[in-house]
Amino acid sequence: MLTTIDYVFIALYFIIVLIVGFWSGHKQEKEDYLIANRKLNAFQATTTIFSSRIGAAILLTYTALVYLYGLGALWYFIGSVFGLFVFYFFGKKVKKIADKERFYTLPDFFFFFKGKFAGYLATLIVIIIMFGWVVLNFIAGAKLIDEYTTISYNFSVVIIGVIILLYLIAGGFSAVVKTDIIQTIGIFLLFFLMIYLLIKSNTKPEIHFMDLFDIPKTELVSFFLAGFFIPMASPELWQRVYAIKNQKHFKRSLIFSSVFYVIIGIILLMIGMVVRMSIPDLEPETSLIVGFSRLLPAGLAGLSVVIIYSAISSSADTYLFTSAASVSQDFLEKSNLLKKENLFIAMRIIMAILMALGIVLALMLRNFVDATFFFVSMTMSLGFLVLVMWIYPKINRHSVNLSIFFCLIGVIVPAIVFGISSTLVIYAWALCIVGLLLGFVLNRIKPISD
Repeated sequence: MLTTIDYVFIALYFIIVLIVGFWSGHKQEKEDYLIANRKLNAFQATTTIFSSRIGAAILLTYTALVYLYGLGALWYFIGSVFGLFVFYFFGKKVKKIADKERFYTLPDFFFFFKGKFAGYLATLIVIIIMFGWVVLNFIAGAKLIDEYTTISYNFSVVIIGVIILLYLIAGGFSAVVKTDIIQTIGIFLLFFLMIYLLIKSNTKPEIHFMDLFDIPKTELVSFFLAGFFIPMASPELWQRVYAIKNQKHFKRSLIFSSVFYVIIGIILLMIGMVVRMSIPDLEPETSLIVGFSRLLPAGLAGLSVVIIYSAISSSADTYLFTSAASVSQDFLEKSNLLKKENLFIAMRIIMAILMALGIVLALMLRNFVDATFFFVSMTMSLGFLVLVMWIYPKINRHSVNLSIFFCLIGVIVPAIVFGISSTLVIYAWALCIVGLLLGFVLNRIKPISD
């Protein structure tokens, strides 16, 4: 359990992010609230890209996969390295178009190139993905507080949701960026805690190259595909590309954030293997949390709570803001159900509604490792389609629309029939390809102009 000083650190963190959020909202205009005036420099962009990617999916789910599969879980990061490398070249093109056309969200890309129907389908997937990540991060944060403190899981979920909502309502995207700087500092402190644990632990992980392939082939393929395609369809990453000042700052921020991301991935791999060898009978999804609580000294264990929570909240606030932006801008505003002058207040109301729904679902769904693959599969499939559109811009609208539609089928139907697992990635990818091919056939029968 935590000491009094640990609770003081947690309370201080909450106070700081709230102050930063309310300060960010002082005298804001629309562009500042929605996209930070498109003036992020390399430092700001690096911290917000990096911290938004280090959430529950990486800290807890990835560590759980290491606990289950050992070195084989590294295939996700191998895929990510290749995916981020490819996204750099694609992102340069997106940045140029977004600056000219004033894009705000990922679906704006689909609205602009492939019309309203494709845009609305992409909006649907983005809302599902982003809201899903909100719920998963709420669950992860609550499990963390529940493990270390006397605060119940239910009350923890409410605390997390309300605090994030307060500074988002006040400061919008600028608040996300500024609090991400604080949270990046926390993540680097976590990095040093991990190094300390690796040095002090009596258990040293033995890594053999061939262990990389000692994993079921379906999992190997699923992890690699997920890591590779996710950057191409991460709405929060696109939003940051739009918000960066220019191409020079974009290049620097993506390179630096990718390097930090890979370093954290390698250290997490080592930590997961230490926990796996030291405490063999844990539930995989809480292996990082319980591992820190048992293997770190009392004072450092308390500090790890603040740091891990900081990392989780840095993703949760991003996903909540991005999902609210997609609902209000991509759906309500583009369908003429919302006037531009009412966008400010609508965004705040939608964030409050999504936060409330997120809390309710987090109270109902407490297992996040399996659920992660549901949203990973959907993101990965959309990423595959984006890559196809980049390589072959003249792809017909039938193929784009059917690919998105079959992506939904490829995730939802197998999840219902077979359950949620890493193999959803393969189902979703395969059905996405089926949609593309059917679109080509349909376009031969009934051509549609672009």
